[in-house]
Amino acid sequence: MPARRWPGAGLTGRRALIEWALVAAVTTLLVGWLALSPVADRADNLIYDGLIRLQDGPADPSIVIIAIDDRSLNELGRWPWSRTVHAGLIDRLDQARPRAVAYDVLFTEPEAADDELAAALARAGNVHLPLLVDAPGQNGAAWQVDTPGPDLARAAASLGHVNMVVDSDGVIRRAPLYMQAGDQTWPQLIMPLAEAAGVAPAPPLPGPNSGEELIAASPEAIAYRGPPGRYRTLSFVDVLRGEVPADFLKDKLVLIGATAPGLGDRYATPAAPHGELSPGVEIQAALLQTLLEGGGPRTVSPSWVLALSLLPLALLVGGFLTLRPLANMVLGASLILLTLVLTAVAFLTMGLWFPPAAAVAGLALAYPFWSWRRLAAASAYMQSEVETFQRDAAPIPIAGLTPAVAAPRQGDVVARQVDTLRAALKQLRDLDRFIADTLRSLPDATLVAAPDGGVLVANDRAHALFGAALGPDARLADLFLTLGEPSWRRFVAEEADDPGDILAPDGRVLKVAAAPLTDADGRPLGHIVRFADMTGFRVAERQREQALQLLSHDMRAPQVSILTLLEGRQDRTDPAFERRIGDYARQTLDLAEGYVQLARAESQPYRSLILDLGQVLMDAADTLWPQASAKGVTIQTPDGEDEHLVLGDPALLRRLLTNLLDNALKYGPAGGLIDCTLTAGQQEGRPVWALRVSDQGPGLSEEAERRLFQPFGHGDADARGSGLGLAFVRTVARRHGGQVAYEKAPVGAVFLLTLPRFEGEEG
Repeated sequence: MPARRWPGAGLTGRRALIEWALVAAVTTLLVGWLALSPVADRADNLIYDGLIRLQDGPADPSIVIIAIDDRSLNELGRWPWSRTVHAGLIDRLDQARPRAVAYDVLFTEPEAADDELAAALARAGNVHLPLLVDAPGQNGAAWQVDTPGPDLARAAASLGHVNMVVDSDGVIRRAPLYMQAGDQTWPQLIMPLAEAAGVAPAPPLPGPNSGEELIAASPEAIAYRGPPGRYRTLSFVDVLRGEVPADFLKDKLVLIGATAPGLGDRYATPAAPHGELSPGVEIQAALLQTLLEGGGPRTVSPSWVLALSLLPLALLVGGFLTLRPLANMVLGASLILLTLVLTAVAFLTMGLWFPPAAAVAGLALAYPFWSWRRLAAASAYMQSEVETFQRDAAPIPIAGLTPAVAAPRQGDVVARQVDTLRAALKQLRDLDRFIADTLRSLPDATLVAAPDGGVLVANDRAHALFGAALGPDARLADLFLTLGEPSWRRFVAEEADDPGDILAPDGRVLKVAAAPLTDADGRPLGHIVRFADMTGFRVAERQREQALQLLSHDMRAPQVSILTLLEGRQDRTDPAFERRIGDYARQTLDLAEGYVQLARAESQPYRSLILDLGQVLMDAADTLWPQASAKGVTIQTPDGEDEHLVLGDPALLRRLLTNLLDNALKYGPAGGLIDCTLTAGQQEGRPVWALRVSDQGPGLSEEAERRLFQPFGHGDADARGSGLGLAFVRTVARRHGGQVAYEKAPVGAVFLLTLPRFEGEEG
């Protein structure tokens, strides 16, 4: 049959490529914009915070926080405390000999006790004080630095900034290791503590030498290890009064800062529960542990963010051209899940942060966008087809095929278009189906040919008749030559008498009839040529004779035996009586089944599938395993490691092999062996598979061998079977282009089955 142009074919081709290019361009621009702009930061931050919470782990035991908490405020008085109190704490710490101390309290306003605090700082020698860099500064300055008094600054081990960088959502996820303004650089307060522990963070990258801009340089992602309260924390008042053993603080990295809610030094962090704020000193401790562990999560560069965001989109957009809508939807959902999973894996195992929101948004929007464009194209196509049909179509002049015109229903434009198009397409499908079914269901091979003899249309029976000769460019002259007829025009001439029959090389008798084919104006378009296979009459006659034999003798004999037993005086309670009736009934059923299977094998069309002959053999052996097991017979088949490909009907080939094995099982001795070998060979110059089935039975005489494959033929007067099994084997083997033969052997019988090898896709 010719290729059918399905509804919707107008939605493909150049128009579809333009739509696809539009979707690809728009989604690519969207993903690029989201990847390189802060628009998607909020969604990325939510994912980042969730992954940070998954990194929950133990706090570094070398880090200790001395907290200015509510208890200390209650016992030491309201804030701010005298510098004498702070000096006393530093002296206590000096006795405990911590490795380094970061005192996160701003001493920017001078006091009378500054000299006392400066002396304590000088004695300790390892206490680092904070400074704060503000922008803008006072009196129109771009920035200003709030430092401790001169005496305190000189006495401190170093000064470091405590500036916090808050993201747009108010959460602290990163901290600058350096603040830069012009040629000045201030390291973070905890940097000296990291250096004291043997960690030297990288120096800041050189920036523009401008005195007008304050730069937060070398931002470090903080790897929070849990909610607030994770680090070892001592109350300020306990340390001041000496209630903490000195060994507890020895060689520790000590951070001193406010944790009391009323002091205000609290911020939102990814690790804190929703609505809870973390003290600034705990954020400093988390930053210090991050530096001690080699750094926090590293964000991939913008170019990599763009490339990795576009990669899943490219896979999905590529699928739009090749996959079905459902497959595209599954692909899009899978890519979204895969993007999120890979982001989590890279973050948790390699410390790499890839913001996935742009990629996920692109995948989530690309499929609906593509579906909308395809729906719009489908709607336009339907409207065009409906208008064309209403203008050109005529009702089908065949009773029962013209559908009633449904009243237009209320609804949107697409619904009304669908209703109208459904009615039109049903009419066309009915006509197409009527013509196709008429041609296909013709009992004879039928061709539609052009005036020059080129074949336009052929039904299934024509393809079965001519095979590979009936290709896309087939001509009547060539097809008649395959039948042994050199002249084809005399069979299609209108004035010709009966041209007679054609005797094909394979023995079939064909009768050819032709009718002219014209258009509405009477112009010749070609011919309809029919090839009637007359050999079917002979097959019918032979089957009639076989049926008469089956009914008059083969099936009559066991029925007569059953009646004889029933009319006799034998004890009906005797188990042998029931067994003999059952044997005769099964013999009748076997005859009927064998006859039906043989008739089907001779006349029905075959399915052609690529099969593994070795696997089919093992399936047949499995089918007979109960009978073989009961008889103690072993069926030995090839190991099945190699493929033995053939082209054939799986059901018929399985029954063919079952018949061969069943025949060997019937005539072989109990406890014997049925050996099956499968080898490659050549037959008449073509590659074949050779299957040998060997049993250990008595073998066959020459007379039995002569009528072995004939219907109702038995071996040496032994009528244990229906006599149709081997006839079925020969019929199926021949129709598959193979052969079956009997080979003499010293012991038993050997049946050889050859089938053409399948060595590649056939055109």
